[in-house]
Amino acid sequence: MSNREDWYLVRTKPGKERWVHDQLAVMLPEVFLPLLEAKTPRWGKMAWATGPLFPGYLFARFELHARYFDVKYLPGVHGFVSAGMDPLAVPDAVIEEIRRRGVGGVIKIQEPAMGSGDKVRVVEGPFRGFEAIFERYLSGAERVAILLSTIEASGVRMVLPASAVAKYS
Repeated sequence: MSNREDWYLVRTKPGKERWVHDQLAVMLPEVFLPLLEAKTPRWGKMAWATGPLFPGYLFARFELHARYFDVKYLPGVHGFVSAGMDPLAVPDAVIEEIRRRGVGGVIKIQEPAMGSGDKVRVVEGPFRGFEAIFERYLSGAERVAILLSTIEASGVRMVLPASAVAKYS
């Protein structure tokens, strides 16, 4: 076991990432729980939500020899990412790259811009589930015009909030 402070990937029990982060933060030199902010379906609408970038995992920097048992047997911890019985040290460059990609530990995934002719699906409102063709943005990116594909009529033009449609392949 090493006597220097390295980064390790700690595996947590499901949904315990933030709790384990808070417990480890008071006993270790550094703990890093990268977060992801993305649009997810919630109550039938697409809403921004923040959760762990790697569900079930967080990074902790500590001296393995001195803190191994404190971390491994902390309630909410399932173990370490290991090779056999030995926890694997995570290179500093990996932590730096994850931090570089976010702001304040939060990585935000931007929705891909839609272009004329892209296939979209209505994700909220009374036409939820309908497929359409993206026509154009109206008044910035707040509203969009789409051509709704229906059985009875082809190309019915609709104006919806941009959050009500999602691009798909």
